Amino acid sequence: MSEFFKQLIAQLSAIWRKLSVQQKIITSSIVAFTVFGLVTLMLIARGPARDTGYRVAYANLEIEEASQVTQKLEEAGYKYKLDNNGRNVLVEAKKLYEVRMALAREGLPKSTGVGYELFDETNIGMTDFVQKLNARRALEGELRRTIEGLDEVKASRVHVVIPEPTIFLDNKKDPKASVVVKTAPGRELSKEQIRGISHLVSSSVDGLKPDNISIVDYDGRLLSNPYGDDPTALASSRNMELQQNVERYLERKVDDMLMGVLGPGKASVQIAVDLDFDRVERTLEQYDPESRVVRSEERTDENTKNAPDGDHQRERSLANYEIDKTVEHIMQEIGNVKRMTIAVAVDGKYEKAEDDEYAYQARETEELQNIEDMVKNAVGYDLARGDQISVANVQFDNEHLRREQDDIDSQERWERYMTIAKYVLAFLVAVLLIFFLRYLAKTIAEAMNPPVPEIQAIGPVEEEPVEVPEPVRRSNELLERVEMMTREEPVNIAGIIRQWLGEPQAKKQ
Repeated sequence: MSEFFKQLIAQLSAIWRKLSVQQKIITSSIVAFTVFGLVTLMLIARGPARDTGYRVAYANLEIEEASQVTQKLEEAGYKYKLDNNGRNVLVEAKKLYEVRMALAREGLPKSTGVGYELFDETNIGMTDFVQKLNARRALEGELRRTIEGLDEVKASRVHVVIPEPTIFLDNKKDPKASVVVKTAPGRELSKEQIRGISHLVSSSVDGLKPDNISIVDYDGRLLSNPYGDDPTALASSRNMELQQNVERYLERKVDDMLMGVLGPGKASVQIAVDLDFDRVERTLEQYDPESRVVRSEERTDENTKNAPDGDHQRERSLANYEIDKTVEHIMQEIGNVKRMTIAVAVDGKYEKAEDDEYAYQARETEELQNIEDMVKNAVGYDLARGDQISVANVQFDNEHLRREQDDIDSQERWERYMTIAKYVLAFLVAVLLIFFLRYLAKTIAEAMNPPVPEIQAIGPVEEEPVEVPEPVRRSNELLERVEMMTREEPVNIAGIIRQWLGEPQAKKQ
């Protein structure tokens, strides 16, 4: 193998010596540019954390947590770097897992909070106050971990206030809690999730009511219901939310139906619902005087014999009747629809004219009536309830939609042109690269095999005497003599040749 490398180095050295100065500069530039490009791509692919042999050990730490982590690293003698405004801690790549295990033994980082592992070690000298404090800390830590398990929650803090128990009912206070949540980028907690967090915390603390829980985000906005202390305002807020949910539900039903019939963007629906939030209990007693039922009957028969006035018989009956009665106990729940108002705006049709412009055409009355009937059946229209509906055919102002569509089309055309330009540019670069490599290969080949220059003599050239060997000189002299004799005595020479060839000689006449 070493012999092979020696020959390779010798051949490369020979090729390099044959190159001209210009060819050496071009070749060196190409090699340097190639090496620089490969190194740059490797550095970009590895990222800034690996350029210097460092990797991220902990990311998005709080400043207090980052300071504790760096203090432990300095005490242990580990090298580290900070990034992301001091929130990311980078350590040497070869010691990454060693650092993590060492800090885990120290209980760092504590951003995830502490839970019931506080009670893994028993401290005999722990007071009752410290025991209660640790119990509350463990509860807060477990709640924090549970809340951070949601996909939308990036970080959270939980604070629980549990008052001291008292034997006096007048001095008894209810527990309270507050939750601070930080949502992930681009995510948001829904109202159902907020209520779920509230009920989760209330179910984890004895005696804690959902109304005594405040949920805010990191921007200080209150996410939970702000009317928890006012029952009247809380009930009004819930009623309004229920009414809005019903209206959105009905509007979505009608929109989905009209979208399938007319197409997207061809109808606009608004529904106003008046709900009955009064809880009513009624008891009705109805009597039917036309209907009688025998409730009880008493019959008495008397027979008298040998009486002064003779024998006689007397019969007496007593009947009690009951009138038919109906008793109804009706309980009306809240949220019943009292009245509904529906407004539907339907766009017309657009037909293409000869000048490639679209002309508006109103819909027919029969078609509007069919749309009205479909909407009535979809929302449960009741005329006896006082519901109203209005279906109007109006021309929608779609100018902004056309402008947006034109912008989208122009953007698509621009992107298409840019894509074509990229491919064309790549093709041209490839062609130029091929020609350049071809020229380079030709140049290197010419440098390896330089042409032999032709020497042209200018003026008379004096031939220098060349020393000829003796055998060659004698052979040349013999050939010259034979040539001379052939010219002077051709007949004798011909006879000699015939004699050599063995032919008989002709006699002279």
